[in-house]
Amino acid sequence: MRTLGTILIIATILFGANSAFAQPYKKIRFSKGRTSATVAGTLSAGGRVCYFANARRGQTLTATVSSRSGKVNIFESGETSYTLDVEYPGDQSICVDNLNRATSFSLTVSIL
Repeated sequence: MRTLGTILIIATILFGANSAFAQPYKKIRFSKGRTSATVAGTLSAGGRVCYFANARRGQTLTATVSSRSGKVNIFESGETSYTLDVEYPGDQSICVDNLNRATSFSLTVSIL
């Protein structure tokens, strides 16, 4: 019984810590008949927010992020634009990272 209790405590610590670091993903919704969508948000200093958009194989996903007051980029790459030729259908992720002070941002995603 003592072993089971120890296992449960360890599992709680591991899974609890893991969920604390998990980044919530937000779905990008495209208006009917549209191939692009823009979302706006705010990021704290050093913050990250991730989005996903559904795309089919053979499509091209393009994302562009901008901010007036902070240094934001996509996937900590230092770049403000990102292009992906979709090889595997399904949800494709786009993460916006803030490497400076708290700021607002605008992310435009298009799928063609």
